[in-house]
Amino acid sequence: MTKYVVAIALWLVAIAPLGANAQQEVTAERAANMGQIWFDRMARSLRDLNFEATLVQSQGQRIQPLVWFHGNYDHTTDLELLIYLNGADMRALRVGDQTYYYSQAGGSYTLQSDVTVGLIPPAFYKPFSNINQHYQVIASGGMRVTGRPAQYLRLISRDDNRYHYDLWLDRDSGMLLKLQMMTPQGEVLEQLQLTSISFSDQIPEQLTEVSAIQRPPKLYDTQQLAELRFPLRPNWLPGGFDLRRSHHRQLYDTQLPTDYFLFSDGLTEVSIYVSDQRAQKLPSLAYQGPESLVNTFVEGYAVTVVGKLPADTLRRIAENMVVSTQDMQQ
Repeated sequence: MTKYVVAIALWLVAIAPLGANAQQEVTAERAANMGQIWFDRMARSLRDLNFEATLVQSQGQRIQPLVWFHGNYDHTTDLELLIYLNGADMRALRVGDQTYYYSQAGGSYTLQSDVTVGLIPPAFYKPFSNINQHYQVIASGGMRVTGRPAQYLRLISRDDNRYHYDLWLDRDSGMLLKLQMMTPQGEVLEQLQLTSISFSDQIPEQLTEVSAIQRPPKLYDTQQLAELRFPLRPNWLPGGFDLRRSHHRQLYDTQLPTDYFLFSDGLTEVSIYVSDQRAQKLPSLAYQGPESLVNTFVEGYAVTVVGKLPADTLRRIAENMVVSTQDMQQ
């Protein structure tokens, strides 16, 4: 723990000239404590507040504007609606722990998830204590974002196996206003920024009639999932990653028979695909970005690892796959 406090202290010294003189007096311990307080306030805001917002999500040259509605229905169930404004008409509706994805291009489906996948990391909706073992959060200064005074947080991985995050929270409400995901070297890979937001005591009108909306079929039925067929199993992932799902299936676009594993540390997810090397016919490759990808070969099988992690981390996961008869079905 000491080395992380020292690292934070050095970071605060480095940025001190950019802030007020009082910033230099903030200790690393106080910055970490305030970071956790602000993070937990953000988590409550994402669940409890009624709001309507517009935002822009960007990954490299890809820019997607959205409209975001959120409401707290009965203090135990929150509602969320996302409308994507570029490309085909796509919408995501969440009612409690059921999330429905609709697309004019086809492929509408239902997931059991209490967050809308693809917008904000799931851990942002929960207390910081859930990820404290593998991440450090510090509070330091702030600036105006979307015309509102904002508190700046830096979410730092305790190792180099994960990405870091910069967050700006509304000082009045604790609401997330801006997010940046970065490599350990500081390269910005993904950004999200609200361009407008309005709060209300009542849930947005767009969420008042969700009970009448037709629900699409489930993406998968856990009782009908096929068991794993290949003997290759994950043998290493960064600390904190737990197995959430594993099964055998045919990939949607190629119909390639594949074993699938999904791991998460609460903040990000990693998917592992295992198939016969001769049937997959892809070269060995590695790509680092908002969704990094590594494809390699182990014991006659093709292993593809995808996730919001550095490519070196994905490569290590892939190269540590081992032949085992242990059942990892979950």
